[in-house]
Amino acid sequence: MRPLFPLLIAATIGAVEVNADPTAERCGGDKEMTFEGWWEWAKVTPTPVVSKGHNSNWVGIYVDELAKDTYLNAGAPYPECAKIVKPIYNDAEGKSVRKLTIMVKMSPGYDPENGDWWYASYDATGLNVRSQGRLDGCIPCHKQAAETDYLFSKDVLNAAKE
Repeated sequence: MRPLFPLLIAATIGAVEVNADPTAERCGGDKEMTFEGWWEWAKVTPTPVVSKGHNSNWVGIYVDELAKDTYLNAGAPYPECAKIVKPIYNDAEGKSVRKLTIMVKMSPGYDPENGDWWYASYDATGLNVRSQGRLDGCIPCHKQAAETDYLFSKDVLNAAKE
């Protein structure tokens, strides 16, 4: 007969991991987030715009329903689980997507020094993650937009009008 103690410890550890970040379950968590269908979300940029922070590449901005009103008003703060997808295009026409950069607003406490944002880079489908989490390549730049909850929504909205 196998002792129950190791099973009890494993069950407890598993429960702690699942509940460590309360947003993970609601928003998908680092391991489960996918963004299939992102192109059906609200499109903020009618045509591609040049992104200063992404090596002057042509980009678009798509926001889910949770992020839509806040982004379109260049407001802050964003609600938990709000998602923003920025496709990086291969050309100025936006005919083909090279990759996606993504931000998801996590629960308070996820990364309080950086607005509690989760960052990621995915392939063009939104299914395959390349990098994710508290990304050192994203955080320093986005800190410059702390007044609009770490998003450059004012700049994007102005560029989209041009």
